[in-house]
Amino acid sequence: MTLDKTIYVDCPCCKARLEVLRENGKVLQHWAKPLAKDQGGDPIKAATERMKAEKERLSKYLDGAKDVLADQKKAAMEKFEREKERIKREKDDSPPPRPFDLD
Repeated sequence: MTLDKTIYVDCPCCKARLEVLRENGKVLQHWAKPLAKDQGGDPIKAATERMKAEKERLSKYLDGAKDVLADQKKAAMEKFEREKERIKREKDDSPPPRPFDLD
């Protein structure tokens, strides 16, 4: 017979559910009791608001990543154009070094 290492306890004061280790009584997780509808706690509305907030957070994160990629692309294109102009200016028609010839 195996015993679970954790137990679940309902707090008599705040009515929250706690996950507690049997060995030392350390609280692993705490789940607050949801508000009743008559107290203004509509669970569907709260879930919708959490989803909207998460969507906005991810949108901001992805927009920032898009901006970084656009800046990197712009810098690479500017570097390419500068090198192309240098080659035209110096009339350097020699082929670039081949990595296999370096051995």
